[in-house]
Amino acid sequence: MALKNSALTLLLVNLISIFGVEARIVLPELLTKQAVNNIRFLSNDGKFTYYQKRSGSLLFSTNYKVQEMLKSDIGTNYTIFASPARKKMIILQNVHFHNFYSLRAKENIFLVNYGESVPREVGTGTSPNLLLNDTWLSYYDPYTKVLNFENTSNAALKFSIKLNNRLNPYFIPQVLMSDENTVYYTDLSEVGIYGVLEFKRNTSKSEIIFKAPSAMIKAEICLNQDQLIMGVFGIHFSKIGSSISKSPLPIKDFSKRENLYTSELNDLGHLVCDFDKDNIAFIKNTGNINSPRYDIANLNTSDKKITALSEKKTVTNIINMDGTLLTQEKGKYYIVKGEVDFKNIDTLKAKPDAVPGINAEKKDLEDE
Repeated sequence: MALKNSALTLLLVNLISIFGVEARIVLPELLTKQAVNNIRFLSNDGKFTYYQKRSGSLLFSTNYKVQEMLKSDIGTNYTIFASPARKKMIILQNVHFHNFYSLRAKENIFLVNYGESVPREVGTGTSPNLLLNDTWLSYYDPYTKVLNFENTSNAALKFSIKLNNRLNPYFIPQVLMSDENTVYYTDLSEVGIYGVLEFKRNTSKSEIIFKAPSAMIKAEICLNQDQLIMGVFGIHFSKIGSSISKSPLPIKDFSKRENLYTSELNDLGHLVCDFDKDNIAFIKNTGNINSPRYDIANLNTSDKKITALSEKKTVTNIINMDGTLLTQEKGKYYIVKGEVDFKNIDTLKAKPDAVPGINAEKKDLEDE
């Protein structure tokens, strides 16, 4: 019997080597105790959930407690952001989500302490970011083309940056802060060429540290520990290719940055630098120029090794939800990296009298 099993094993190994069969990466689907399309944020330890209802309410759920945080018109959509600092959270409220379709639509922006339920309204805009360990908040006004900054502890501390872009009304800048005085952001020139600029608060002046050689290139920036990461990606059907590089902070000479990755193909990018130490996730083109295929890849900033994280061939997005890396495809969410089993977390239902006046929400929570 042992000899027979050994022969069978040898036969399988030979077949795999002959036909080039490879083990596929199967991503587990994100499953939760309530409908995934209602959930807006799940904590990494599963202790609290932010979810919305069709009635226009945003609710906060934790053990023995359900609270209504915000209430608006029927059909209002909410989006929630958090950073690895886990001190503050951003809430976007889109009242006209189903009746005003615009890539430049401004939304109501609220700020709330991480894991709490009392929001503070900040203003209106788009593309908000938590910066410098959640001590600063930025958001963009696509109509005035102004980047606004506000201190998360003292709302009186504010400043703004006027963008140069005049050509592309749909351009959204990327922004990060390396210290209290220094901001890095992307902008477009008069002819639509990407640039990365360094802004100093003490002088209120910006300086270009990188300018793309062509308008067929897009640039992305993010922070990984004490390194500024920049991705440069060709767009449309250009033959420019892709590259990712890093530069230590504070930046002295950005032209001397270290190259981490180069490809002849145009990757989608979408850099995620705050998920794991010494690792960057991005969407890589694994096909060819005429037939692109997109999947999530991991780039180690130390040894420059590339590792595939998915094999779906049609991935276009990456989401970092409180330490769980997700992607979405065909209406379903999949876990790319993460150890939490949200389906089997032993969370408790709310007490019947936990919060008076919202019996409908409590009943729905129990049903789900």
